[in-house]
Amino acid sequence: MPRVAWHIPVAFAILISLFLLARHHAPPGTIGLNAWFSSPRSRLNQTLTGNEMRYQAAVRERKNAIARIGGGDMPSFSNPNDGGWSYTLWDFFVPAFSCPFPVVRVGEHSWRRSTGKFVCGFERAVAQPGCVVYSMGVERQSTFEQAILHQSDHCQVYGFDYSVSKWGPDLLEDTAVNPRAHFFPYKIGSTDNHEASPKEYTLAGIMKELGHTFIDIWKIDIEGSEFSALRDVIRSFNGQPLPFGQMEIEIHIGHIWEGMQTIGLFDEWWTMLEDAGLRPFWNELNAVHVNGVRAGPTVIEWSFINIRGKHALTDDTLPDYP
Repeated sequence: MPRVAWHIPVAFAILISLFLLARHHAPPGTIGLNAWFSSPRSRLNQTLTGNEMRYQAAVRERKNAIARIGGGDMPSFSNPNDGGWSYTLWDFFVPAFSCPFPVVRVGEHSWRRSTGKFVCGFERAVAQPGCVVYSMGVERQSTFEQAILHQSDHCQVYGFDYSVSKWGPDLLEDTAVNPRAHFFPYKIGSTDNHEASPKEYTLAGIMKELGHTFIDIWKIDIEGSEFSALRDVIRSFNGQPLPFGQMEIEIHIGHIWEGMQTIGLFDEWWTMLEDAGLRPFWNELNAVHVNGVRAGPTVIEWSFINIRGKHALTDDTLPDYP
């Protein structure tokens, strides 16, 4: 009597069970396992799916850690003299998502200033046809934008800052690339109010005026106003994928009235970013700020990839390196 290969149907049943379980438990608003099983299993797709599974585990660890120290009402930075827990806000919020492409630091970094940002898949991002970069918060430092323009012969960079009237001197004096750098004294806000002074625009309003449908790289450095600005942007898109591939942002704790003085306030804002599809893949302490004020670390650079929508960092059918 022939031996029955009993292990084959058993293995098949286990695989089916895992598939159904994955579909049922995929986190809302994320890539989840549904996308993996419903689309071609490319290397990039598998990498992103695995990264998202690990990221969701890190989110659970964060929630548990916050609960262990006393919950969201605890201060963002502990007092080392109160005899309690010793921590900083950044012990709970970490870059737990992995960029699926090489990460490169773009822009100057020196003892004088910190204007460089860490970018995911930089060469791939700037290789996209019609490459668009938005830079909100220009001040007098423009080496990040200058470096992007030197790495691509077709990217256009658009700067927005109502506190200054022009780009920083590095970019202004660089005639080789500054024709592709465009400056606007606009303020990003919750409404489009062009009669205000300065003119106020929503992100969608700016994009409509300039004729853009997608932003490959979005840099934000607006000195504490990032909390309300990102809240307004995410609300305005009402659950639709945000129109950018990645976001490089400097986060300032305690700089304005909405200073995120408790872990719970910051966790609520951070969770809003996560629900919109943003995943942190890199951070860098602003040591220039710590050295200058001997406090903190309350200022830190963060880089996020947008896992929703179709763009160069989530779709490997788009153009690769030049």
